[in-house]
Amino acid sequence: MITLRLCSSSCCPTVHVFQGMVVITDDDGGQVTLTKEQLKLLVDRYDDIEAMK
Repeated sequence: MITLRLCSSSCCPTVHVFQGMVVITDDDGGQVTLTKEQLKLLVDRYDDIEAMK
């Protein structure tokens, strides 16, 4: 399993990558689980999402 912190403080979101899944946990304990295909779609569409602002 790979674990990444998205900031340097003690209460920040974390990303856990294991078994082809990505689990993002916020500092309140809420979780979102993405498949690697969903994560790829999100990364691929990032520029389109930014253009909507």
